[in-house]
Amino acid sequence: MEKLVCSASDFTQMLEDTLNDGAVVPLCVTGTSMRPFLLEGRDTVWLSRCCSEDIKRGSIVLFRRSDGTLVLHRIHRVKSDGELTVNGDAQSWCEAVEASRVIAVVRYIERNGSKINCAGGGFRFRSEIWQLSKPCRPFLLKVWRKLTK
Repeated sequence: MEKLVCSASDFTQMLEDTLNDGAVVPLCVTGTSMRPFLLEGRDTVWLSRCCSEDIKRGSIVLFRRSDGTLVLHRIHRVKSDGELTVNGDAQSWCEAVEASRVIAVVRYIERNGSKINCAGGGFRFRSEIWQLSKPCRPFLLKVWRKLTK
């Protein structure tokens, strides 16, 4: 497979153009902020264009920070003014993001050749339990790291 090298802004534009054409785009997970739900080297997320119905607690979204960085985090809260509170599953802190900065929503997670539907009841239930555990995440993640070594 031939590699394409481009700037982050060119990549973002190509991604947005592809999503706007109605495509569902796979993206390999990198980083550690979404552990334990998403792991680098194991999971691929399938992104599609985000609509207003997707902007809800528990959805995993790809958004652009003001510095241009692309980030994949979960929506923790949607405020009445449309501002989103998001955070990574491995984080105990949150950040505010304008809904207009959301580029895509995760529809599926591909893991070991199987696709997990992010709208499925089991997945949403597990992610809600994880969100409620935010105050004790540091402890839970420490235990998880020890168990997975």
